[in-house]
Amino acid sequence: MKTIKLTQNENKELLMDIVELKIKLSELFNQTGPNTSEYISLSIKLDCLMNEYFNEKIEQLI
Repeated sequence: MKTIKLTQNENKELLMDIVELKIKLSELFNQTGPNTSEYISLSIKLDCLMNEYFNEKIEQLI
């Protein structure tokens, strides 16, 4: 029952943003490498979104 409840509480929009950013980062890495300002900015944004997602998951568990 807990699994079903947690799945319903997923922030799908946030997860989709994370997936899209991961794809963009991968493409950008293949084109320019990791030493561009755009790559660094997207990487920081991805870290922030992932932290937000993990914080939501922690709040659900508490």
